Amino acid sequence: MALEGNLRDFTLEDMFRLLASGRKTGTLHMTRADAEGKVCFTKGRVFFASSNWNRESLGRRLVKAGVISEKQLRQALGLQKIQKKEKAGRRLGQILIDEGYLEGKVLENFIQDQINDTLFDLFRWEEGDLRFEADEMCEEEDIGISVSVENIIMESSRRLELWNKIRQRIPSMDTRFIMASAPGQKSIEIHLKPKEWMLLCYLHGGRTLRELVELTGYNDFETAKILYGMHSAGLIEKVGSADEAAVGN
Repeated sequence: MALEGNLRDFTLEDMFRLLASGRKTGTLHMTRADAEGKVCFTKGRVFFASSNWNRESLGRRLVKAGVISEKQLRQALGLQKIQKKEKAGRRLGQILIDEGYLEGKVLENFIQDQINDTLFDLFRWEEGDLRFEADEMCEEEDIGISVSVENIIMESSRRLELWNKIRQRIPSMDTRFIMASAPGQKSIEIHLKPKEWMLLCYLHGGRTLRELVELTGYNDFETAKILYGMHSAGLIEKVGSADEAAVGN
């Protein structure tokens, strides 16, 4: 029998704590009118999460981020397929490590970041239905690394605090920025990272937060955080925003 609830009277944090305390294994589905997501648990820990903006498998995300190559992923998946026929039990993550394609700590940090990014998107939902199915195992997404619910809640709380601060300056997905005509004194000692350089280049002629998310493939939180920092440093200027499309809604 499925465990069901609604975000109006049962928070996502409450559901996570319930599943963690019961060491539950299964899949939590989240749905609302314009979006859906799912979170996969094993013994009360999270090993996979997806939302509207992030539906790719972890293997595909590793390739997209440049952590492993397309060829390495194909080879690892091929080995996993052979093992299934032989009833062996190595997960994809262990195969990638055993084959020397990446270090265990690199994989662990990457997965934790990816899960936290996706769950931050889900934790911002203000409405929606929750349904936990204990018989859905998400085995194809389990590469042998999981994250504790307490760590997830702590990280989401930290991001939400920063998000609320960012929204005071960037209240809308249609808030528009442009490169500053005369960069402020604070920008003299700024050393930009590759993602910051990319956003700054796209801002030639002006772009909205929504346009930058679409152009870069970064999520709204990451993009807004970079814009917030560059605006604070005087590198970019805000030229206007629309009221009808609130960030995160």
